[in-house]
Amino acid sequence: MPQFDIFPNPGQKKAEIPYLLVIQNNHISSRTGASVVIPLRADAPPVEIMCPLVEVPGSGSFVLSADEIFAIDNSRLRDPVGALSIADRAKIKPAIDKLIGEY
Repeated sequence: MPQFDIFPNPGQKKAEIPYLLVIQNNHISSRTGASVVIPLRADAPPVEIMCPLVEVPGSGSFVLSADEIFAIDNSRLRDPVGALSIADRAKIKPAIDKLIGEY
């Protein structure tokens, strides 16, 4: 799976989470058969740093829900709708750092 590609959610919560963003490096996902993804939510307010707004090409803004990060089998991810812009990619690491950082 290409890193930063955006896929339609193959799960049951498509209304709330229409897209999944692949964040894992392709070098790893090609060996494991799974990819680490972050849900892109349509039904949540953004939260500074941890859950910022990102753009899905042709579909608008969605919340990068870093606190819901998970792995999914690559075979479930089909027909990417686009890729995350370079500007929005820069929001991923701070979101994950906020999620797992020390307080």
